[in-house]
Amino acid sequence: MNCKRLSANFISLSSVDSTNNYAANLVKETNVANGTTILTKRQYSGKGQRGNSWLSEDEKNLIFSVVLYPSIKFDRVFYLNIVASLAIAKTLKDLGLAVKVKWPNDILIGDKKVAGILIENQLQGQLIKHSIVGIGLNVNQKEFPKENKATSLFLEMGVEQELEIVFNQFFKYLDFYYDLLEQGNYKVLLSRYYESLYRYQQWSRYSTNETEFFGMIKGIDETGLLIVQTESTVKKFDLKEIAFLR
Repeated sequence: MNCKRLSANFISLSSVDSTNNYAANLVKETNVANGTTILTKRQYSGKGQRGNSWLSEDEKNLIFSVVLYPSIKFDRVFYLNIVASLAIAKTLKDLGLAVKVKWPNDILIGDKKVAGILIENQLQGQLIKHSIVGIGLNVNQKEFPKENKATSLFLEMGVEQELEIVFNQFFKYLDFYYDLLEQGNYKVLLSRYYESLYRYQQWSRYSTNETEFFGMIKGIDETGLLIVQTESTVKKFDLKEIAFLR
């Protein structure tokens, strides 16, 4: 696999508690190449945002973590979310799927979650020493608990996919968008992100501090805060400050 920025150094595990944990320990113990990826068939203690767990049927889905050494300051760290989101979205769009990126870290088909992203960063002053990008992508799983509001490529397309082929396509796109980031093409990345952003420029219902309101997503700022126009003003929200309502 020919890549501009990332090394195709893949470590496959039959089972692990968390690929993010494994990657973090690996970085502590040795020097690993930019793009080193930990993949597993079974993850029994996967992590999601807001302290949630990531549950996945064994050997049916893609579960992996990528080690990156981005040359960006911490105030632009959200662009790593953008890079990962765009790589997943483009991979799925190539399969003919209508995909949306739900701020800050979910990939949706319709209103159902097909992938999630968890990024953990190690800082060195104002710079990022390294980042671990954890991704779970539902590929061939056929059943989910109803309360999860999840889907998979199989449920959307009716056929199973080769996990290796889907991953290789994703990794090529990750390298492409990561290259744009390293070149400082923030405007290009943000523009492409907006093209797939869930509820962008649409009036919708949200809640914050147990108060419901109508708002319209106008974009995100450079630090990744969500910019929402309400009926009376424009506000910015962090991850735990706002919830999407149907």
